[in-house]
Amino acid sequence: MKILIALVAVLLLAIVNGCGVVRTQKAGPSASPSSLLPCPEAAGLPMPMPSPCVTMPSWEQKHADNERYRQRATLSPEAAAQAKPVAEALRGKFADLRERALHGEAHVAKAIRAVAPPGTNVIIRAGGARSAVVFAIELSGGCLTGFYDERESKVEVGGVHQ
Repeated sequence: MKILIALVAVLLLAIVNGCGVVRTQKAGPSASPSSLLPCPEAAGLPMPMPSPCVTMPSWEQKHADNERYRQRATLSPEAAAQAKPVAEALRGKFADLRERALHGEAHVAKAIRAVAPPGTNVIIRAGGARSAVVFAIELSGGCLTGFYDERESKVEVGGVHQ
C-alpha cells in the first residue's frame, strides 16, 4: 500500500511540475544517460521556442479561421449565372409554402430538393427556434444558404473560399 501511495505521489508531482525529463532519442537498451536531459522548466531554465515546423497559431488566428465560414467570396460570372435562377425558384417555393401555411423540415426539404440541380450537395437541418429550417445548396463555385420558418425566410448566394 505504501508503494502505491508513493507511486501516486510521484505521478502527481510529475503532473504538477509539467515534466521531468526530455528524451533526445528513443529510449531502449542503447539509450545513454546523456540522452536524458532535464526538462528546462524543472531545471528553472526558460522553455525553448518551438521550431518553425512546430508552431502554434494565435488564439486570434484560430478564431478567425473558425469564423471564416461566415464570409462569402465573390462569385464568378458563371457561378452567379448558375445560382441566380436556383435562388429565385427557391424564393418562389418559399412564398408558396408561406401562402399555404406549410412549415417544418419536410415541406422545406421538398421545396429545396425541387429546385436544387441534380447531383448537387444539399444540407437541410432543423434550426431550433419555432419551425426554423436552415439549408445549404452547394453549387459549382458557390452556394445558396439560408433559412425558412413560419415568420420569414432568407436565401443568400455566395462564393466559396478556396
